[in-house]
Formats: sequence, structure tokens, C-alpha cells
Amino acid sequence: MKKKQLALAVAAALVSSVALTAEPGTEEAISEVVVLGIKKSLIDAIEIKRNNVGVMEAISAEDFGKFPDGNLAESLARVPGIAIDRSNVEGQTIAVRGFGPEFNLVTLNGRQMPTNPGRYGGGRSFNFGDIASPGVAAVEVFKSGNITLPSGGIGSTVNMVTTKPLNVDGTLTSFSIAGVEDTTSEEGGLPIETSLLFATNQDHWGFSVSASYQERTNRETGTRESNWIIPAGDSAHEGNRIPSTAVITNNSLRDDDVTFYQEPTAYLIKDNDRTRTNVQTTFQLMVTENLTATVDYTYSGVEFESEGTMFGPWLGGWTTEQATINANGVYTDVVVGDRGYDHTVTWGDSKSSNNSYGLNLVWDLSDSWQIEFDAHNSTAKLAGNIFDNEMGVTSPTDTVTHTNGGTSGIQSFAFDRDFTAADMQVSNLVMNDEAQVNEIEQYQLKVNWTNPDAGFVRAVNMGLSTSDNQFNRIKRNAGFAPGERYGADAFDDALFQRTLLDGDFMDSFSFTPGTNYYFEVDAAAAFNAYAALAAGLVDNADGAVCCGAGGIDSNERVREELDSAFIQVQMAADIGRMPLNIVAGLRYEGVDTTSTSLYPLVNQIGWGIDGLYGIRGDVTDGSRYGSHSTVLPAINMSLGLDDNQVVRLSWGKSMARPNLGDLESQLNIGAQDFFSLTATGGNPDLNPLMSTNLDISYENYYDEGSYLAVNYFRKEIKDFIGSQTTRDQPFNGLTNPYAGEIGQQAQEIVDAWVAAGQPWDTLGNPDFGVLQGFIWGQRGAGWPIEQHYVTAAAMMLANGFDNTLTFDTLNGAAVSTCSGNTLPNGAPGNPYYLCQDPLLGQSTDPVALFDITQPYNMEKGRVSGWEFAWQHLFQGTPYGFTFNYTLVSGGNVEPDRADVGRQFILPGLGDSGNASVFYEDDKHTLRLALNHRAETAAGFANYDQPVFVEERNQVDFSYQFRYSENTTVFFDAMNILDEETRLYVRHPEMLFLAQDHGPVYKLGLRTSF
Repeated sequence: MKKKQLALAVAAALVSSVALTAEPGTEEAISEVVVLGIKKSLIDAIEIKRNNVGVMEAISAEDFGKFPDGNLAESLARVPGIAIDRSNVEGQTIAVRGFGPEFNLVTLNGRQMPTNPGRYGGGRSFNFGDIASPGVAAVEVFKSGNITLPSGGIGSTVNMVTTKPLNVDGTLTSFSIAGVEDTTSEEGGLPIETSLLFATNQDHWGFSVSASYQERTNRETGTRESNWIIPAGDSAHEGNRIPSTAVITNNSLRDDDVTFYQEPTAYLIKDNDRTRTNVQTTFQLMVTENLTATVDYTYSGVEFESEGTMFGPWLGGWTTEQATINANGVYTDVVVGDRGYDHTVTWGDSKSSNNSYGLNLVWDLSDSWQIEFDAHNSTAKLAGNIFDNEMGVTSPTDTVTHTNGGTSGIQSFAFDRDFTAADMQVSNLVMNDEAQVNEIEQYQLKVNWTNPDAGFVRAVNMGLSTSDNQFNRIKRNAGFAPGERYGADAFDDALFQRTLLDGDFMDSFSFTPGTNYYFEVDAAAAFNAYAALAAGLVDNADGAVCCGAGGIDSNERVREELDSAFIQVQMAADIGRMPLNIVAGLRYEGVDTTSTSLYPLVNQIGWGIDGLYGIRGDVTDGSRYGSHSTVLPAINMSLGLDDNQVVRLSWGKSMARPNLGDLESQLNIGAQDFFSLTATGGNPDLNPLMSTNLDISYENYYDEGSYLAVNYFRKEIKDFIGSQTTRDQPFNGLTNPYAGEIGQQAQEIVDAWVAAGQPWDTLGNPDFGVLQGFIWGQRGAGWPIEQHYVTAAAMMLANGFDNTLTFDTLNGAAVSTCSGNTLPNGAPGNPYYLCQDPLLGQSTDPVALFDITQPYNMEKGRVSGWEFAWQHLFQGTPYGFTFNYTLVSGGNVEPDRADVGRQFILPGLGDSGNASVFYEDDKHTLRLALNHRAETAAGFANYDQPVFVEERNQVDFSYQFRYSENTTVFFDAMNILDEETRLYVRHPEMLFLAQDHGPVYKLGLRTSF
């Protein structure tokens, strides 16, 4: 709270002091106000918007080398209908009219750019965090159909226009440098941002180059992502996770008795280091008076390093002692026994790069005819730890009390005991490595005819395009966990530094953690210590040997070959004294898709301590195919009611292609809740999403730089991609060892043991004496659940254990554990079952039945809404403001919070708005801006729980002082009120993720010459 008050006071003081000192006192002072900076950008953008027939928005540079914001996404956030998704305060992706980033196409100078899916995305969404703004002259946002641009955007098509040197007057150079202070950063020093833009126009040739370099360090504090299970409905095999002995106060009002239980309760501290580099260069040559050639190259690169710790117990549910269930069926406050103070150390290093080479030829054949040829080859690469490496650290177990944070807060947990470094040990290791490459080669030919007689038909535009879009994803993953943990004594206590959570930890949420400390782990030293102990440890799934990511687990390739053609006619007439402009046309799209997967085919089902899994065999390389074609009509009309007022009507069809990840052909074998076999994968024959769009708008340009606009939009969409699961399907002739004779006998043994109250001494009981070794060896550890006991029983039975033995006959018998101890008489060093190889599916076992989940075109829906925009420049004064708000209604695409199971959700659906006030004279420019995003649907978490992002309001402030005509000192402050981010599933008290980022400040110098 103190940081919010201080930041707001500083911003208010700056605004008031400059405004008072610069107040005009005479008519002469008022007449000297010059249009520049923010005003120039707004006026230029209005002209682009006003002169376009369809519904669109634009953002223009304030000056040579100066975009309104250092980040393109932040600038787009001020456009009506656009909301942005941020990562560590910075904007990265956009949602337009309730449609998330995968439904919006981003082009560079009219060319489709490649992208990479990253961690969870599908590969169509563009990350604006990759591109710095200095080399961008304008951004155009087409909300209604523009068939001359590549298809792929249902929400919008965003075209970034870079600097063209032949459009520059003479020679211009701009340079800027700034220091960045992220208030969360724990790193020393002052990261810098610097940029250079040079352009020269030598009449018949021109050259421009822009380059930028940006460093950023920050610390994330928050919670880890939380799974919310349905304890009684995870699996037919598991049954209810909550033991019958738990004392439960049930206040649920749900008719179906479904309840929701939080699996992990944990926090996160993570340090990030990001470096971004951009280069964009263009050479233009007037080969002849009528032929202009342009060659350009664009590069962007980001290196991202992180190291963090998640800390808190995995509640699970199995050992719950007390609990309270609220009216929504949510387990809020719970007491759980036998839980360790679990830590997960994460670290990663990833590098991304984008390279684009382009050629453009424009040939003016005559005053009426023009031919344009454009070609580019562009590649996006992402490699390294797309998913972080993880190292598990745990402790002895004890009872923990978990307290829910309510509808707006953060959960807390408190153990009944205190832990020290001597209690901690490394338990397991997961290594990840991934590489993604997306390459697009595109050729476009356009022919434009302009009517020299200015008749009803003013112009005709025609074009052909062909592109080859190839995507490749290679994954490597390996997990290493010993049969029995090495123990705390095997690790130096110095690896685990007990660290107090100070008052700054998640301070924007105003909560007090129940456990006010965690163990900061030296990741490199702990890794080396674990690797020394685990040398030779093998990942059973693929045979990788500790401690690397192993060989290739999958190699997915998707290729799209797209051909398109369009024709567009521009018409104009007068209705009385009102000018009418019409643009109508058709675009044809045809695409062939080939999806090829190179991966080890699962040829046997294995059964280990964590349940069923697929054992990989020979590598196979198989392809699957798909194709589709469509015609997209569009018509845009504008009617000038008078010199200031315009009415627009647009109708048309648009499309968005499936995510590249959804087109992959590989099926991944796994198991849910130990024994329910699953297979998940892509579908190369998916159809594109089709939308029929209607826009009606009214705009009033009542003064220079000022306007009012109201826009109604509606989109009828079909072939939304959903997830379809086909139950109980055989796959590749695999058999299921759990469903076999031994597996079912083991299940019956455990069922009988549970029914008897889970006695500690089972020897002498012919029904479940087989469990004794596992009980003695592991029950005190607290982690086993019923499925673990089933596995132990099956392994003992498979190795010839005589279940009729009594304690007396077994005592001293030569039934050895791995460590050589006999089963009775003392706790064995390793339980007997862990010495055995996994049980394998045999030909005599029943056929394995899988729940196969794949994406399908199965949904349709309607999205409609209203956009309101008001921009006003107070003529004769240095003041102005902008305001816009978008109301979105999803109808049948809005999630049902009460519905359990998979349902259709449109990611990004939610209202948004922006407001800013500014002051600008010949010396000073100040702007205070609010970016609002209402509660937004975000997709699904585990167990088909719908995720929502809570309402968020970010306030930014900027100030520029023009020291001279060519030199400006600037100060930017982002997130000055320290707005937090909070996500939940289904109900606000079901916290999914919370993040506290803090303000970011920049102080710098910009000069031009």
C-alpha cells in the first residue's frame, strides 16, 4: 500500500507542477502551441482511420524513432477493442473483441510472420515482446475484412509497418538510452535499453537501419499453479481421496454433491533475466522512374534465463484429518497429516530468434496500372528450456493446516513442527530440452487498376499468393527418481539455506503466510550432489541415463501449403450530397496439411510404483494428411453524412487456422490416477474456424484531432476447436498388466486391507499379508496411497511371495530386500517390491483400453459487443484525453461455472477499456494512462477446471522534457499502483495462480540529428 501511495503522489505532483508552470496566460501564448508528440500521433492515426472504408484503427509514431510506447503491445492496449496479456508487467500478446491471441493474425508489411507456440500456445499467436518499437512507423488494426491481406484473423488482422527510407525527408538519425529499474529485481546494477534509428533518402535510393538492445531483470513472487481435483470423481479405480475418518463440516449447496479440493498449496519466488535484441534494415532503389525495388531484413532475438523455487506441501487429500466445505462445494480450510515441506527448484535458459528476408517490387505500368511482387522467407526459432528443469526437495512429514484465502486473497499453510536444513533432501530430477522452428516462405503478386476517369468503379485490385509454412518441434525429457530416496544425511546442509519471507513478499495482496520461511537452494550445487548419487540411474520410459534430457522423445513436423487468390473492387458514388464508398471482394483459400511424427512407438504397457506407463520401442515416422478450401466474401461501406460524420457498414467472412500444436499427429500414452490409460494427440484434418462478421459504426470527427465513435459488432462462428474423448479404445494391440490376474488379485488384497482398517501388522493374515514389507518400509513416510499398495502387492505376487505365510513361518526366512535385510525384524533399508523390474503387459493379459483425446471441430457460437471511443484535444490548450471501452457478450461461449467436465470456452472473452489524460506543450509532455481489463475467461486448468483472470487495472505514467529541439529527457513508470494478477478456477476462492510484479521505472535520453 505504501508503494501505491508514494507512486501516485509522485505522478500527481509532476502533473500538477508542470501544468501550473505552463498555463498559457495570453492569446499569443495559446497561438504558439505546436502539434507534435502525442498530438501528432493521434492526429495521424485519425486520418488513417477516417480515410479507410472498413472498420480499423491505427497507431502512428510520435516522431522519427519514437513510438507512443516502448512496447508495441502497450501501444495497442490503447486501441478500442484490444486488451493485452502481460508477462512480468510487459505486454506480450493481444486479445481483440474477446478473441485471444491465437485468433488474431499479425503481419509485417503485409506478410504473414512465423511464430512458435512456446510453453502452452498453439503456434499462431504473435509475441509482441519479441519486437522493439523504434523501427516501426505505424501499426494498422483491421477489424473488418481486408481480403488483400493474408487470412487468419477472426478478431483482427494487425499489420506492422516499418520505416521506408524513400518516405523520409533527407537524412535523419535518432538515438536513445535509458536505465531500467524494476522494483522487484534482486540483481545489482542498472539494466539498460538503447536504440538507434538511421534513415536517408537520396532521391533515387534510400537506406534505413534500426537497432535496439534491452536488458531486464525482475523477481516474480506469487503462488504456484494449483490443481483442483474432484476427490470422489478422479477415477473409478481410485475412489474418494478423502478418508472416511476425516472430520468434515459440509456446507455445500450443490445438488450433485460434487466437491473441489486443492492439491498443492505453495508459493513461488523466481528470478528472471531477459535480453532482447532487434535489427531492422531496408534498402530502396528506384530502378527506373516507374520501378521501385525494396530489400529488407528483420531480426529479433530474446534470451531468457530464470531460476526459482516453489515451496509448500502437496495436500493430495488422502490423509485429510479435518476439513470445511463451503456453499460452492469447495474445501477451504483443511488439516492434513503426513505432509512434507516440499520444494521444487526450477531453472531454465531459452533463446528465441526471428529472421525475415524480403523483396518487394512495385512497377507503375501507367497512370492506371500497377504491378506489385512481394516475396519473403521468415523463420522463428525457440530452443532450450521451454519447460524448466525441476529438482524436487522434500522433508520428513508432519501435520499441516491449510487456510483458504477467500474470494480475493491468498492461501496460507502452517506445519505443526519447524524444519531445518538438516531435514531436507533432494528427491528427484526432471530434465527438459526442446527446439521449435517455424519457417514461412511466401510469394505474392498483386495487380492494381485505378480508373483515370473516376467513375463509379474507382479501382480494381487482384492478387495471387502461395506460401509454404513448416513447423518442427523436437522434445527431449527425462525424469530420475531412485527406488528409495537417498536420505537427508546424503546432502550437505549448506545446500539448503533457511530464508525468512520478508514484508515485501507478495505485499500487494496484504496477507501473512502461515509458514514464514523457505529453503533457498543452490541449484547448481544441489544438482551436482544429486548427480553424484544418481549416476547410472535410468528413466524407465526411454532409457535415458541420469542426468541429462536424453535422446529425442518426439519429432513433430507440420507442413501447410497454402494457395490463395483475391479480387476486390472499389466503388464510389454520391447519395444526395453524401459520399458513399464501397469496397467489395472475394478471397479464395486452399490448404494442404501434412503432419509427420518421428517418435518411439509404445509397444508395451509397464506398471511401476507411479502406475501404468508406455514403454517405448522402435522409432517410427508416420504421416497423416488433411486439406480444405474456402471462399471469403467481404463488403465494406462508408457513408459521409456531412463533413464530420461517417457511418460504416461491414459484412464478410473470416477464418482462423487451427493451432500448429493441434495439427500434430503423435499420440502420447499416459495414465490418469495410476490405472486409467489415456492417449492424447493432434488432428491434422482440422478445418479452419469460420466466422461471419457484421460491423455497424458511427464516427463524428467534430474537431481537429477529436472524434466520437460507437461501433456494434457481431460474429457468428462455427468449427471452434474443442476436445473430444473416445472412451475404452484399443491401441496398437497393447495389453494391460493391471487388468490381468495378478493386478486384480492385488486390488482385491488392498480392498480387503482397507476394509479391515489398514492394520499395521498383516503377517499371519492370508488375505493381505503380502503387504507387510511395503507397510513396514514406507507407511511411516506418509506418501503412499492405495494405488501404491496395489502396486506393492502385485510386485510381491509376481515374484512368488506366498501370501499364506504367517509371521512365525516368515520370521528369518530368506525373503530379502535390496539391502539384504529380511522382511520382518526391523525396518528394511529398501522395501522388497522396489527391487523388482516393472510389471509388463503380457499376451495373456486383457487388451488395454484407452481414453483417446484429440481436438475436433465441434463447437459454434456467437460473440457480439459494443465499442465506444472518445478522443478530445482541447483546442488552444496543451490538454487532451482519450477514452475507449469495449463490452463483449459471449452467450454460448461463456463458461458455466457449475458444470463439471469439459466444456467450450473462448480464451480472451471479457470486457476491456483504456483512458488517458495528457498535457503537451513545446517543452513538456505528460501522460497518465489507465488500462482496464475486466474478468476474462482464460481456458482450462487440470481436471477440466475453467480458469478466469480477475479484473486488472494497470496505471502508467510518462513524462518528457524537451531540453532542445533535438534532445529529450524522458521518464516512464509502468504499473505505478503495483497492481497484482490473480487467476482462479470456477469460483474466486479456488485460487489457481497469483503474481505480484511491482512497478517498473525508466529514465533516459533521446536525441535526433
